[in-house]
Amino acid sequence: MQYNTCKSQCEITFDQNAEIHLENDTGDIQQQLFDFVRIADLESIEPGQFADVIGVVKVVGDVATIISKKSGNELTKCELTIADDSGAEVGCTIWGDRANRAAQEFANCPVVAFRRVRVGDYGGRSLSAGQSISIMPRIPDTDRLRAWWQSGGSSTAARALTSSGGGKAGRVPAFEERKPIASIKNEHLGQNNPDKPDWISFKGRFNFLKKDKDGGAWYTACANADEPCKNRYKVTQTADGNWHCERCQQTNPTCVRRFIFSGTVADDTCTTWVSLFNEQAETLFEGITADELYRDCFEQSMDDDKYASVFAKANFKEFLFTCKVKQEMVGDEARVKTSVYSMHPVNYVDESRKLLEKLAIM
Repeated sequence: MQYNTCKSQCEITFDQNAEIHLENDTGDIQQQLFDFVRIADLESIEPGQFADVIGVVKVVGDVATIISKKSGNELTKCELTIADDSGAEVGCTIWGDRANRAAQEFANCPVVAFRRVRVGDYGGRSLSAGQSISIMPRIPDTDRLRAWWQSGGSSTAARALTSSGGGKAGRVPAFEERKPIASIKNEHLGQNNPDKPDWISFKGRFNFLKKDKDGGAWYTACANADEPCKNRYKVTQTADGNWHCERCQQTNPTCVRRFIFSGTVADDTCTTWVSLFNEQAETLFEGITADELYRDCFEQSMDDDKYASVFAKANFKEFLFTCKVKQEMVGDEARVKTSVYSMHPVNYVDESRKLLEKLAIM
């Protein structure tokens, strides 16, 4: 039993001869035994270990898909933010069909117990849940957390153990999570661990967009929307005008253009260079795709003024950014690269409300 991490003294093994009968008990028998770790104490648990966690689901993120690096399969996920009465909150990823049902299952901030979630260090501390998830379990901890939440816990500021990039793709960074841009330099972000990036969230506005790349601020990607390419890998144009992909070894008559360029973002403390990729650029350009911009400005005739106007219109817009910061080697020189992971237009009504709430408790 070297690799068995079960803490129980006894185990039951079910095989093809096992018989299971429904027992209509009165509810006195506890459905499941847990060994809960308070959220604030997760920082003391080594990444890769497992823990039981219970908390109130305060935020349900958007459903998203990623490609598994190990299997190459598409995975569905949803990011939850859970909090407890230890004064902390953490991001927890759920997967598969449960991720698709998350908005319904976790509506109205229920108390949820997660058994044997995997603790990770992506963006600080983050959790990855398995299938053992109990909503409003019949245990005393549920009553305690529900009472805490209803008596003021819902409005109490919590310390976030997961930065917005770590396991919270698509979530607007909370007010208390944000830092000034100067923190990238002051805290030496990206230089603390050469193997892992740092994450930062801030509010800022673009004051320069580098659009003068030859052929446009994009690259040509494979038109194959299926595995293994999924419109991501770069293609080269052949002598007969087609597009060839080394990844899937297909040649197609068309390609898909995807934005990639850099710019500078500023707040009242500092300015930093950032790299933008396709999804973030489409947010910046209010839904305009690279293919659309190519057709309008490059395909028939070169329209420099229209091309430049798209970038000019996007300048000086304010966003809430979540960025990944990592040191990379460029030749023999180490450089800190900041990449935009997600960006959201500022909702000034919501922003003002949060600012007033913070001022009221000072």
